Amino acid sequence: MTIPVPLTAECVLTDVAGGLAVARRFTRLTLLAWTDGAAVDDALLVVTELATNALTHGGGDPVLRLSVEGGDIRVEVFDDNPAPPVRRPAGADGGWGLALVDRLASLRGTAPHGRGKVVWCVLPASSAELAG
Repeated sequence: MTIPVPLTAECVLTDVAGGLAVARRFTRLTLLAWTDGAAVDDALLVVTELATNALTHGGGDPVLRLSVEGGDIRVEVFDDNPAPPVRRPAGADGGWGLALVDRLASLRGTAPHGRGKVVWCVLPASSAELAG
């Protein structure tokens, strides 16, 4: 089976409780359809962190975009707050999320988008073998 690349899919996140469940289900189903599943667990951790930040601090209805190209999985979360995420010291009250994303991703960044921003990361190619 030949899979056309790049593959891209989006999901709108509407609230913290329901939005995170939707984001995780969307991510799992999309990546299992597109890849051999090796990177699904890492992608779920990354999506949970970035979606939580967007739903908690971003404003509007954040959008999760997943794409696969050249064996890499790109995770992007768009929101309406132009302020970049701030990595804070990890402790009992949190602060572990962006450190976890940085540990799992080969790249992470933030860019202006519309009136807000997009926070993105790329999972290593070794974790993202295309199914087929």
